Order: sequence, then structure tokens, then C-alpha cells
Amino acid sequence: MNWGKKNMRKSLTLLTAVLSMGLLLGGCGKQSQKNQTKAESTSLASKQHLSNFQLQQKYVALTDAAMKPVNLINQQTDSSNQKLSASLTSTKQKVQKIQKELRANQNNPKLTKSLQHYAKTILTLVSSVGSSNNNSYSTSFTKLNTEAHDIAKTDFNNEIPDSLQNSLNYQAENNTYASGNIINTKGFRITFTKIQIVSDDSNGKVVLFNYTYHNKHKTATTPQTDLNKYGVFQQNGVDLSTGTPASSYISSNSNYSTAAQQATTAVEPGKTVTAVASIELKDDKAAVNYEGNNPSTHKSIGTITIKLQ
Repeated sequence: MNWGKKNMRKSLTLLTAVLSMGLLLGGCGKQSQKNQTKAESTSLASKQHLSNFQLQQKYVALTDAAMKPVNLINQQTDSSNQKLSASLTSTKQKVQKIQKELRANQNNPKLTKSLQHYAKTILTLVSSVGSSNNNSYSTSFTKLNTEAHDIAKTDFNNEIPDSLQNSLNYQAENNTYASGNIINTKGFRITFTKIQIVSDDSNGKVVLFNYTYHNKHKTATTPQTDLNKYGVFQQNGVDLSTGTPASSYISSNSNYSTAAQQATTAVEPGKTVTAVASIELKDDKAAVNYEGNNPSTHKSIGTITIKLQ
């Protein structure tokens, strides 16, 4: 209370002064009670009791906010790049607002905790975009996607938000990356399915990488051409050369011969085939990396690590 505004005049009698003071104290008591009531109301208002449906809405809102900058990154156009900074700021603000609401929630603590962690994962993704670290962004998006699916499976009957599904569909069709066991571009998609180590005619070791090749080009293209164009196989940082299994293996394995022939045969647009890459090993223990590289930009599109043991 502002006592300065109560400027008592010196000419007042003592009785008047005492009476005035009593009134002032009475007023302060009422004000204090009023402030206490207001504080209690604010405290109650800060506590929320969100239903499972309302928490699902928070889950969708968090995901929708995260996908706004992700979609701009997916588009990779000049206009989308110009909008990215503002989108990141907007996403961060929306996520922080929902975080505050989740902290105040008194219902369903397990799901609330999962959503709070999910919100932190989204903010990590936002930070990785701001730092322009491609590997960090890729890792953050993978974590977000995994977490989103886990929450959907555990709490929402496997219903992931449309915004995430649409983004994943777009990435599957258009993004250029090498990750997990997949090499994907706008023109093709290669999925490694099986590895096998065999001997060659010189008692050396050859690793066979079986893969499916889906042609998204508008013209017929050979699987081996795209595989070699977008990356190289390495072991301990050293490029590996094409190898050939022993003659005895080739003659007794018709599946290998068919897949090897398919690797150098043009595939019509929209078709999917099974092919094989035969790579000569330096040793049969160290992991083999497929170092993806965009031939247009000469930038890394990721690394696929294949453990031999």
C-alpha cells in the first residue's frame, strides 16, 4: 500500500489522527485480504486439469508447430529459405507456450511428462536448424519422429498428426539423403536389404550388398549408375573397389547372377527391382561406410554404416 498518499495535516487533533490511522489500518486489512484472494485465484488458475483429448490436442499442436520449419527445409527453395528464420521463432514461441500449460497440468502425469520431453526434443530440432548443422538436424528429426510415433502408439491408438505424416511422405519422395539403410533422391530410392561376405578367386574377401532399386526418374536408368553417382563405399576412410565373387560361388548361385545382371540393366520409370553390389574388402571385420554425396552440390547427404560383424 502507498503510505505516501496519506498526507495527514499537522493541524488535525490527536483524536482525528488516531481515528484516521484506524481507518487506514482497516483499509490496509481489506486490501491485504483482497490481495490474498487474488493470489489464491491466480494459483488455482495456473493449475490445469487437461483431459486425454486435450493432451492429444497439445500433441498435435506441438507436432504442427515443429513441421512448419521442417516443411520449409524440405522444399529447399529461395522463398522457403527466406521464411525459415521467422518460422523457427514462431515454432519456439508456440512450443514454449504449450510447455507452460503442460507444467501446470495436474492430470495424467505419465503422458504429460512424455509430452514435456517431446517439446524439448522439438526445441532441440529448432536449435539444430538455427546452427545449420545438417548431421545435428538429421539426428534431431529422427529423434522427433521416433518420439512422436512412440507417444502415438502408447496413448493415441497409433494416430500420428497429419502434419508429420505429410512431411514424411514428402521426404520419402523428394529429399536427398543417405541414412539407415536407404539412399533417397527425387530420382530413385535404394534400400539395402542383405549383406554377405564371400571369397573371391584369389582367396580375398568380397562383401555382397543386396538392395532394392525403385526408379523415380522419368527415363529408364540402371541401378549401378545411380548407386555409384551418389556415393562411394569406404572402409577405414579408404575407397573400396568393385569385387567379384569366386567363380564357384557365381556358378552355384543363380540369384546372385540375376541380381548382378539387374544392377547394370536399365529399369523403366516407376519399376522396382532387386540388384547387388559386389565390393572388395580390405578386411572382413571393420565396418563399411557408404559415404553419400550430392553430385550437384558436392555436399554430403549422409553416411550409411554397415557392420560386418
